[in-house]
Amino acid sequence: MRKREHIENFAHEVWDWYKQHKRSLPWRDLTIKNDAERAYRVLVSEVMLQQTQVSRVVVIYKRFLREFPSIRDLANASNREIIMAWRGMGYNSRALRLRDAVREIVRRSEEVRKYENPSSLLRTSMKIRKCRIQFPVEMDELMSLPGIGHYTAAAIRNFAFHVPTPCVETNIRRVLHTRFFGPQKADGTWRVDDRKLLTLAEEVLKIALCCSRAIPPKEDESKGRIRLSTLRTVRSTRALTADWHAALMDYGSLALPKIKPKKRVAKKEPGRLVGSVFIPNRIFRGKIIEELRDAKRGLSMSELGRLICIDWEPKDHHNWLINILQNLMCDGLIINQKGRYALSE
Repeated sequence: MRKREHIENFAHEVWDWYKQHKRSLPWRDLTIKNDAERAYRVLVSEVMLQQTQVSRVVVIYKRFLREFPSIRDLANASNREIIMAWRGMGYNSRALRLRDAVREIVRRSEEVRKYENPSSLLRTSMKIRKCRIQFPVEMDELMSLPGIGHYTAAAIRNFAFHVPTPCVETNIRRVLHTRFFGPQKADGTWRVDDRKLLTLAEEVLKIALCCSRAIPPKEDESKGRIRLSTLRTVRSTRALTADWHAALMDYGSLALPKIKPKKRVAKKEPGRLVGSVFIPNRIFRGKIIEELRDAKRGLSMSELGRLICIDWEPKDHHNWLINILQNLMCDGLIINQKGRYALSE
């Protein structure tokens, strides 16, 4: 079978599956007209979805946007406000990088406003002002933002701006690699690297969009549900890039069996044994943040040690815990006030 024919068959299969199994998620099919606010919601969802289950993100995403409904609200938020709103997510440094990214977007927008209106330079207010937010669209501009890598930048283009952009994440990797290069190895690694997959993803994307446009409109037999075959009459052609990437993600997450590796590649990760169980330091970091969220007066190192370690021994664990606390302070997550640790302001 020729490669193009193989890709066309694959695209039709994914589109047909998606017609029946599309997930309804709060960050999809956004109807917000303001480009910056639409892209803001996509960015929030993408950062939250990093290493976190979709079911958990759905709940916290809605709560987070109630707290910070606009890009300016998040840009003006303090570290403490963000960490408090991030409760239940884990990997708390992601929250600060998210805030720093939108703060940089607002800063750049303000710089453009100053350039266009030099008289605004006379204003000295430190509060982020009501300038028109210009959310970047180009890949290099997006990837220059704090914490934004290739996939997240491409996702913003696909889902917020409907600019067809090939990308690879966990589920897309599983789908493309399995169908075109075979399943992952027994040890959980893949035969082909992401650079080659990205080239394939670009070719598949072009053909998939053509396949969707070529599907003739059909009557929907289900109860008033819109079929993807009628999308060309109810959605712009450009919006199909969002549908295609959502289809790949859903297909990879729900339709393909996940192979449990027989042997896992050993990864060196800082941590220590608690009894006979090895616990990574990232788990202890999360526990520290969780305890400090509810500690209005902060906690001493000894108090934290007793709360996060069932085997706490000051003599044995002092240096280990100090190192974790110092790293958390370097990351801007906590502060030390006269020997008591608290969430950063």
